[in-house]
Amino acid sequence: MTVRPQRAHTLSSMRRCASLTVAMVLALALPAAAAPGDEFDRPAATDMPLTITVTQLEPRTVTPDATITVTGTVTNTANVAITDLVIRLQRGPVLTSREELQDNDEDPSSATNAFAPFVDLLADLDSGDTAPFRYETTAAELGLADLGVYPLMVNVNGTPDGDVEQRVGQLDTYLPFFPEPTPAATGVAWLWPLVDRPHRGADGIFDDDDLAATVGPGGRLERMLDLAEASPQVPLTLAVDPLLLETLQAMAGGYRLDDGSTGDGGDAATAWLERLTALARTRAVIALPYADADIVALTRAGLGEQAADAVARGGQLVAGLLGVQPVPDMAWPVDGAVTDPALAVFQAVGAEQVVLSADSVDAPADDRRTPSAVSTVSGADGEFRAVVSDPVVDGIVAAADGWATGPRMAEQRYLAELAMITAEAPSVSRELLVAAPRRWDPRVSFALPMLTDTASEAWLRPAEATDLGDLPAVDRGSLRYPEDAQAQELDPAGTAVIADGVASIVDFGSMLVLESAEEEQAARTITDPLDSAVLSAASSYWRPDPGGGRTAGRSVVAAVEAQRKRVLLVVPTEGTYSLASAQASLVFTVENQLPVPVRVRISVDASRVAGLSTEDIGTQLLTPAGRTLITVPATVERPGEFRVTSTISTPAGGTLGAPVRLTVRSTAYGGIALVITIGAGALLLLLFLLRLVRRLRDGPRSGGPMPEPLEQVPLLSPASTPRAQSRAGLRGAGT
Repeated sequence: MTVRPQRAHTLSSMRRCASLTVAMVLALALPAAAAPGDEFDRPAATDMPLTITVTQLEPRTVTPDATITVTGTVTNTANVAITDLVIRLQRGPVLTSREELQDNDEDPSSATNAFAPFVDLLADLDSGDTAPFRYETTAAELGLADLGVYPLMVNVNGTPDGDVEQRVGQLDTYLPFFPEPTPAATGVAWLWPLVDRPHRGADGIFDDDDLAATVGPGGRLERMLDLAEASPQVPLTLAVDPLLLETLQAMAGGYRLDDGSTGDGGDAATAWLERLTALARTRAVIALPYADADIVALTRAGLGEQAADAVARGGQLVAGLLGVQPVPDMAWPVDGAVTDPALAVFQAVGAEQVVLSADSVDAPADDRRTPSAVSTVSGADGEFRAVVSDPVVDGIVAAADGWATGPRMAEQRYLAELAMITAEAPSVSRELLVAAPRRWDPRVSFALPMLTDTASEAWLRPAEATDLGDLPAVDRGSLRYPEDAQAQELDPAGTAVIADGVASIVDFGSMLVLESAEEEQAARTITDPLDSAVLSAASSYWRPDPGGGRTAGRSVVAAVEAQRKRVLLVVPTEGTYSLASAQASLVFTVENQLPVPVRVRISVDASRVAGLSTEDIGTQLLTPAGRTLITVPATVERPGEFRVTSTISTPAGGTLGAPVRLTVRSTAYGGIALVITIGAGALLLLLFLLRLVRRLRDGPRSGGPMPEPLEQVPLLSPASTPRAQSRAGLRGAGT
């Protein structure tokens, strides 16, 4: 390249430049106390005719004797050729605080405090063409002197389509400058989340086969392991969702999809689990709640028992499936935000320090320096230890995979923030925590340099997140719940559906008889999937998808109902019972398809039927995996047919299956009917005896023959009544 004399920008040329182009703004604005998980605004692409991509900027940290080298490419995105291209570096005034750095993100410096000379880039560049460039200068040539971060501009001038020379391309970045070694390095610890989403229902069948691609070659979780394995010098703390491990283990053993096909991700699941198991032996591990459940939302919905189960189950499963004991005293709630009731759940299971976001604690008073992550915070039940992540660094990391100006510029922005923190107090050692997003999807080219910088830059040092709790703590005041955090929780309608599912599970459990270890083990094969389904429905994954969360909650209710239907009343073929006596029993056959004994209630509702009543026989024991005969004493008051409804229920009163309509046919006389019949018979007999006595008393008629013996006629015969005889006498007399 040919070095040209440094060109002064005249006012007229600047006006021409302004009339033809719009200055590119590196829009990285972020409020000072942004919540982790808020996306750091990515730099905007320039609307100048030339796009600049930097692939190398060395050294990452500039010292007084450093030679600064920038390489990359320029691309003509205009529809005209650009000729006479030249390039140079120029810088703005030193920045000495994080506030100034963030202000410069919003309104980049004109970078006119010092210039390196222009050099020829290329004679011309047709529309759509790309050309490489390489530029070298020195710290002295740029006039770098004071500790801090300097705005840096890569400036390209050229002549579009024979017009006047003007700025046609611009890229803004930063240069961290350390005039001498820092007495104290800044420690940086990383939380590395390995979290996915629920993929299967309570029946164990997979809704989809997406997880196979996620852990397979090129998948998101496969890249997360790649990054962790590629940076052994950085002591990442693995934050693992036990549901992910449990799901992968199920895949490794063979699995079915809900369309009836067999999943083909078993080998990928096995390989990923083996790699994670090996990695866990060299890294600290913390267990997230099962399914990364939203503990705050669960406690708010009155489901504290389920919240505690999620936390406790998480540690047990991670230990069992990875073969390493997770750090027992560290908890990481979703988004680093926690209420006092949710905090109590974590603490009850053993958490002594909690990872929080910066907006979950009071800002440090009277000290503009960035505080260490290690903190003490006052909650409703007293003071506790917290590790507070840095919101700006978290935001840069979260946005890095989509940085418009490329991975090298994303890394440089990350280094600029850390350098500014170090420059605030170079003689004071502080610890920072970087909490990557829960379901981060980074590209290796973006994330790996950020990790390795932690160990390669002299003013930084890698730290272990789980060891931070042993360091001196900063008083961060009181715990507070961020104003907008509740709006980010699980949908209240979704947690209400989950509560319905929990109530149904509790009612279902009330009928299980568990009097031996074998019965308890058999019961767990039923209840554990239901409990897991509850926590899956409470996963933080559903926060931005309330409709999906409600669907997951309804699936819990459906899964419980499917189990309840395994205890059923076997209806007679014709749906009819026959009773031959007034005091009889209805004999019911109840089938229990569950592998454990159960206690149920059976009832016959005859409240709307006159003449039939049944007794309450209390709870009845059903044998496992079989049929049991249950008799219900019944009393009938009259013969005939009775339409009744029969139901079986749990001891707690929950109905098992749909009510059954039955017909009871009786040929027996009840008490009242029998009294009426006997009374009628006695009356007829009395009338007959009175007639006989009257005849005997009157005796035979004089001179006449003796009367004929009385004819034997059946009782109740119409011809035997006096009225019938009278009518017969009249007919005989011809009257």
